[in-house]
Parts: sequence; C-alpha cells; structure tokens
Amino acid sequence: MTLISAALGRLSQASLLLLAMSLIGFIGIHSIGNPVFNIVNIETATPEDIQRATVALGLDQPIWRQYVLFIGNVVHGNFGTSYIYHLPALRLVMSKLPATLELACIAMLIAAPAGIGVGLLAGRRSGTLFDRSVLRSSVFALSVPSFWLSMMLILVGAILTGWFPSGGRGATASFMGQEWSVLTRDGVWHMVLPVLALAIPNIALIARLSRSGTIEVESLDFTRFCRAKGLSSLRILLRHTLPNISVPIVTIIGLQFGGMLAFAVVVESIFSWPGIGKLLIDSIQLLDRPVVMATLTFISVAFVVLNALVDLFHAVLDPRVRQSS
Repeated sequence: MTLISAALGRLSQASLLLLAMSLIGFIGIHSIGNPVFNIVNIETATPEDIQRATVALGLDQPIWRQYVLFIGNVVHGNFGTSYIYHLPALRLVMSKLPATLELACIAMLIAAPAGIGVGLLAGRRSGTLFDRSVLRSSVFALSVPSFWLSMMLILVGAILTGWFPSGGRGATASFMGQEWSVLTRDGVWHMVLPVLALAIPNIALIARLSRSGTIEVESLDFTRFCRAKGLSSLRILLRHTLPNISVPIVTIIGLQFGGMLAFAVVVESIFSWPGIGKLLIDSIQLLDRPVVMATLTFISVAFVVLNALVDLFHAVLDPRVRQSS
C-alpha cells in the first residue's frame, strides 16, 4: 500500500504540475497578440474577413471557455491544427523531436563521462595545479552565456578554420519513419558545433559536482581504510568513491538532459537547427497557439518522466532509498 500511495501521490503532483503549466502557458500566449493578423492579409482583408477568421479559430469565445475546450481536446490527444503549417500541432512537434533528441543525447553522452572523469581526478588531486585549472575553467564555462559560447564556436570552428559548417542540419537518413543526422557523415559534421555548445557547460557543472563529492568521500574513514588495505587509487575511485557520489550526479544529469530538451532554444536558433526549441521560438513569434501549447505540454511531460526515472535510478544505486521506499 505504501508504494501504491507513493505512486498515486507522484501521479497527482504531476497532473497538477501539467495543469498549472497549461494554464500559465495558455494565458501567456493569449496575452501577447491576436494570431488572426498573422493569418489573413491585413492589406486586403475586410473587417468581415477578420471576424470570420476569428470565429473559425474559436477566438471569439471568452478565454476561460477557450481553455476548457483546450483541456477537453488535450484529454483526447488533440492539440488542434497549426495556424501556420496547417498540420496537427502534436504531429508537428513530434516531427521536430529527433533533431533535438539526437543533439541532447550526444551532448550528454559526451558531458557525463567527461565531467565525471575530470571531477574525480580533480577531487583526488585537490589543491594541485590540475584541480585549480579545473575550477577556473569550470567557472568560466558556467558563466558565459550560451549565445556567446555558440558564436565563439562558430567563429573558431567555422569561420577562422573552416573545419565545420556554421549551421543547418546537413544530410539525413531515414530510420523508423524519422530523419536522423547522426546516421550520415555530413549530418554528424553539422552536429559538432551545436553539440559542443550544449556539452561544455554541462561538463563544467558535472565536473564541479563530482569534484566536491570526491573530496568529501576521500576524507571519510572507509576510504582511508581502503588505502590502508593497499587498494589502488583507481580501484578506490571506481568501486568506492564513484558509487557514493552517484546519486547527486544522476540527479543533475537527469535534470540537465531535460533542460537540453526544453531550453536548447538559443543553440538551435543560432545554429539553425530545426528542433523543438527553434519551433517554439518561431511559433511564439507567429502566435501559432496550438503549436506553442503542444510544445510546452511535451516539455512538461518530458520533465515529469525524467524526474520519475531519476527517482527510480536512485533506488537502483542506493540501497537506502529502496529500504525507505
């Protein structure tokens, strides 16, 4: 019963979170302008044309009624049709998901092992030149804005050296009905700079967290006992230190991965990467309300699911979590 109650509690919290997000997003997108003026030709449209378009889109209804109708449609999996692209909004979002997903996955596959490895070595060699260098470089990587980092990568990697393309997705290959850049050499070449723009700050964040955890664990009695038994430093790091610092690291990796899916807006816009973030920005500028709401809902669900997976992984890593559950 305890597990069932906990699951029901998490489900109710997730439902309230999604409901609050939808309400805030709905009110926000309805307060910044009238999408009708982006649909009809203002120069030739008559007031009757504008009124007919408003009624056709259901925008003549009070906002509370529009929200109730929206929630009713969402329950049935219908987010409406895009005002601009004339496609189902959810299908349009899902068509952009592979582009964002491959960027986020590859960036985290680089950031997680690199950050953990650097953090473990820096914590093991606390106070040395290597440790101070890691601290300073991580502060710099976390301090610079993502748009500046992206532009510097374009300047160095594309303009000055000409090694990588400055934008676009490049050639793609079809797999399971979706187009993927990672399956072609040209696509991979186009991914290098945006992946680095996403990975570098996360390497710095994970490295700092790993370093502080390593320093704390290295000072505990059981670590000194392992050294006294004659265990090698590498064995102590991998078999004893890493498992003890894994819970906060897994948490930050899960949250940062969700952040990549949700907030890679700047990187996707600068590199002209056709993912969910760029679609969200374009839809907000065009006041394409169904696409905006479908995108925000998908992002919220992704965060909820990732948090649940992180909690589950905690139970796998830490026996104390399993016992308390």
